[in-house]
Amino acid sequence: MQLHLSRRRLLAALGLAIIGALSLVLTNRKLLRIAQTRLSAPPPMPLIVPREAWGARQPNHDAPNESGFAPVPTSPEWYVYPQPLEYVYYTVAIHHSAALLTSDETVLDIQNLHMDKNGWADVGYHYGIDSNGVIYEGRDIGARGASVAGYNTGTIGIVVMGNFEVDTPLPAQLTAAQTLVNWLTYTYLLTHLAAHREFNNESLCPGANMLPHLDKLAQNAGLQRGTGGYVQPV
Repeated sequence: MQLHLSRRRLLAALGLAIIGALSLVLTNRKLLRIAQTRLSAPPPMPLIVPREAWGARQPNHDAPNESGFAPVPTSPEWYVYPQPLEYVYYTVAIHHSAALLTSDETVLDIQNLHMDKNGWADVGYHYGIDSNGVIYEGRDIGARGASVAGYNTGTIGIVVMGNFEVDTPLPAQLTAAQTLVNWLTYTYLLTHLAAHREFNNESLCPGANMLPHLDKLAQNAGLQRGTGGYVQPV
């Protein structure tokens, strides 16, 4: 029994050492990103419709699946990042809303779904883009999102409205997404861009018709593709 416990402790220690080494590599990559980004000219900030302009509900911190406030980033409750956000965010995750473009879905519809059906404190995404290419402010950027299960810490969520298993993303949406990603990359010193399904492989999000556009979105913003920027919270 003692040998079994010792082996378990050894494996746990090795696991923590591996996580620590990976975090160090990613931290060094982030520092390099800071240096590279700050040498370039800032991209224009896109026009973003604030929450009050689209009638957002206030966050409900008694929500059944995101109640209270998380004391540490490993807790599942509503978490507000205490450090400067350029040291928090590494990855932007692209989503689709999975509702047909012809449904005329709004950001408020998505918020209602997330709060009333999913039991979250607020809309899960930090930004939304409608069929006209209008960008909307979602969840407070200073708070952890709810868009990629198990990987939300350090990830910015953008939802593009439409079901891109059926619909094709519109030019205005792709232009808005690129403008937003470029600005977020510079502002928060991002390193990676990923599809939701690359984090959660049981998902089809952001749809087969959006996936081919992600490489270009990343390349134009100077980002790497995939989930390699994720840093596990401790």
